[in-house]
Amino acid sequence: MRFDVRFQNKTLPVEFVFGTDVNIRRLLTWRKCANSQASPGVADTLEYARYAAKRWRSYRQERRTMSSYDELRDAVKQQPRGEFVFVLVALSKWYPPTSLSGFCFCRRTWCHHIVVDLAAVHPDAITVGNAQVKGIGTGMFYSLVKLADMLRVETVWGEATENSAPFYQKLLGLPRVTDHFFITGQVFEHCLRGYADLPGKA
Repeated sequence: MRFDVRFQNKTLPVEFVFGTDVNIRRLLTWRKCANSQASPGVADTLEYARYAAKRWRSYRQERRTMSSYDELRDAVKQQPRGEFVFVLVALSKWYPPTSLSGFCFCRRTWCHHIVVDLAAVHPDAITVGNAQVKGIGTGMFYSLVKLADMLRVETVWGEATENSAPFYQKLLGLPRVTDHFFITGQVFEHCLRGYADLPGKA
């Protein structure tokens, strides 16, 4: 999958793909990013990246990690009640220092839901040279819901923090989000419409 973002009045592509061991190990380099005091959300972002890499290693040892759509689809067919882990990563090749610009650490549960355990955008992809990159988080989540639809998953859910709740509220078109969000029913359809409107989607 791919979508476009805006940076310095330019439209630039982001690839949103299943992560590999190499991609996910690179999350550990996020701690070397800029000023950790830049905003309240930066500490959360670095913590999520570290947790994602650690949890991936643990699930990898249990042979429950999936690194492609076909691999995940086939695993679900073979084990309908199995729990599988996958990480979707946003790759922005036009900005090499932080080309891995975001991720969603997800679990497909035994009842065929997708849980977003961890999600973050690299701080340097949000503010690069004091110019904001617009659209990475939105593109990631709308693309995730499209993937869920392709897998015939009807519900995507996860935890929201005090820092992330306003983002989910706007993303999902809800009047209020507290410490969790559920993307199902009309909200799911809202996200599919959002995906259809993403610039440069593929």
